[in-house]
Amino acid sequence: MEMFIQEALVSDKASLYVVLVIFVTGVLTSLTPCVYPMLPITVAVVRQHANNVYQSTAYTCLYVLGLALSYSLLGYFAAKLGYLFGSVATHPAMLFIAGSFCLIMAVWMLGWINMPQLSFTKNSFSSYASLNVFVSGALSGLVMAPCTSPVLGMLLMYVSTEQAPLVGPIYLFAFALGLSALLFIAGIFSNVLNSLPKSGPWLNAFKYILAALLVGVALYFYFQITF
Repeated sequence: MEMFIQEALVSDKASLYVVLVIFVTGVLTSLTPCVYPMLPITVAVVRQHANNVYQSTAYTCLYVLGLALSYSLLGYFAAKLGYLFGSVATHPAMLFIAGSFCLIMAVWMLGWINMPQLSFTKNSFSSYASLNVFVSGALSGLVMAPCTSPVLGMLLMYVSTEQAPLVGPIYLFAFALGLSALLFIAGIFSNVLNSLPKSGPWLNAFKYILAALLVGVALYFYFQITF
C-alpha cells in the first residue's frame, strides 16, 4: 500500500487523483486486524447517544469527523514544521497511550469499571453528547495511529518535506475518511443492534471475545515500546 501512494505522489502531485488514491489506501488499511477492535467501541459510543437511525447517522458522522480532523492536524503541523514528523506514530508515548486506551476499553466492556458520562437527552441532539462523540472519534484516531504507521508515517514525511500546509491536511483527511469506512458502517447500523436479543450465553461469549481482542491490541502496543 505504501508503494501505491508513493507512486501516485511522485507521478501526479497535489491532484484529485492522489486524494482518491490516498482515500482508497485508507479503506484498505481499515481492513487490517489492528483496526477491528475499534468497531465495538464505535458502536458503543454511538448507541449510547443515538435513539434511531437518523441520530446514529448524525453521531457517526461526528465521530468520523473527529477522527479525520485529528489526522488533518497531524498533516498541518507536519507541513508547517517542515521536519520528519512521521515518527510520532511509533513514539513510545503514543504507543503507551494507545495501549492504555485499549486496555481501559476492554475493562469497561467487561463491566468492571464505569466510564464517566455527560448528561444529555437521548431523544434529542445535545451539545454535550455531540462533543462526547466528536472527542471519542478524535481519540480513536490517535489509538489507530500506531496501527497505520507505515502509511501514516510516509504521508507525514511527504507533507513535511513539501511543506504545504494546505495539501497536508487534505491528504491526511482523505486517508482518515478511508480509514473510517468500517467504523462509519458500524456506527450507522449500530441502532439495529437494539433489536437483537439482549441476553444469553452467546452475548457473554461475544463480550469476552471483543475484550480479549482489545487486550491483545494493548499488549501489541506495549511490546512495541522501545525506550
